[in-house]
Amino acid sequence: MTVAGRTIVAETGRLLLTRPQDDDVEAVFAVHGDPETNRYNPHGPHRERSESRAMLDGFLTQWTRDGVGYCTVATREEPGTVIGFAGVCFHTLDDEPVFNLYYRFRPTAWGLGYAAEAARAALAEALPRFPGLPVTALIHADNLPSRRLAERLGLVPDPDGRVDHEERLIHRMP
Repeated sequence: MTVAGRTIVAETGRLLLTRPQDDDVEAVFAVHGDPETNRYNPHGPHRERSESRAMLDGFLTQWTRDGVGYCTVATREEPGTVIGFAGVCFHTLDDEPVFNLYYRFRPTAWGLGYAAEAARAALAEALPRFPGLPVTALIHADNLPSRRLAERLGLVPDPDGRVDHEERLIHRMP
């Protein structure tokens, strides 16, 4: 099914999660190039659209190769306007295949429950197709809003305080 020319992956009462498209570079840059959305990202915001192009190419490759990946997120009221990105993709963590849960939204979408709603929808769509695959979220220790959201979604911090190669705390769905 499609809406506004986009392939719908999952729907909620307020949101549409769709497969990214080749022409989503501006949406990727708007979210990932914003300094505020990258406050906790040690790599900082994208400075050039070429960085967003490379990220989008990765998103598109995930979908083509795996049939799952990060989604664009829009409200039902404005299905053609991307407000963020959320979803899961295959990742390897300590030699274990896992899903990595991801969510990043424009500041105008913060505080409205969109990230939790989108993440739940993405998980509900992906997990039945890949049963038994663990879900993780890799979050910097100082990113308290993201850590709280991961915990509301049912992920718990590693009890031993383990981190990944980028020093992000590992949260895991039990």
